[in-house]
Amino acid sequence: MTSSGWSVSGKVTTEDGQGVPAAARNRIRIIPRALSSDAVAVGPVPIASPDNGRVTDDGSVTISGVTGPVRLRAGVADDWALKTILLDGRDVTDDVLDARPGETLANLAFVFTNKVSVVSGTLADLKGAPTTDGTVLLFAEDPQKWMEDSRFVRATRPDQQGKFQIKGLPPGSYWAVALEYLEDNSWNDPELLNSIREYGQRVRIQGSESQTLALKLVSSSQ
Repeated sequence: MTSSGWSVSGKVTTEDGQGVPAAARNRIRIIPRALSSDAVAVGPVPIASPDNGRVTDDGSVTISGVTGPVRLRAGVADDWALKTILLDGRDVTDDVLDARPGETLANLAFVFTNKVSVVSGTLADLKGAPTTDGTVLLFAEDPQKWMEDSRFVRATRPDQQGKFQIKGLPPGSYWAVALEYLEDNSWNDPELLNSIREYGQRVRIQGSESQTLALKLVSSSQ
């Protein structure tokens, strides 16, 4: 027999208690990320209903058919970021959540902000010339935040002008590293992050300020 799973319900709001504007709200979706028994993320939970996780006109969100432990993540509009998830006033943004089949984890508050951090810059090759090759990686100094699907680890590639931009990182201390080659999703590996942080440039994000970096590629053979 299959289980109907458990459910999540809550409200999307903003720091000041106002609703997210409709244009952004329509692009927000709350996504449960399944975890293995050792709390490692293994991918999005298969959800049958296309409306699961979508925000209604009054800001309500419902997700049904969740099975097993999950972390909740958000797909967001470009100028908005998930700031925190509260459960009865307690911050559970990065917690593993679970419930019995048939139960509903209710009264969640998904707090969004349009005061997002922006880290941008340029990328240079090993000789110091501008390059469009390579991957820019920003990751938290704190190894406890190197979890799968972490909000504190982001990767991007430069555009055709060698410029890059990462938006919406939460406040904190980070390392910025530019690598010649990086396999997709390998930045979820704590061993990799530990091995490259010695080449990183420190970045301190305190709020919604913009910062500009000039990064030089680190050879994969270093």
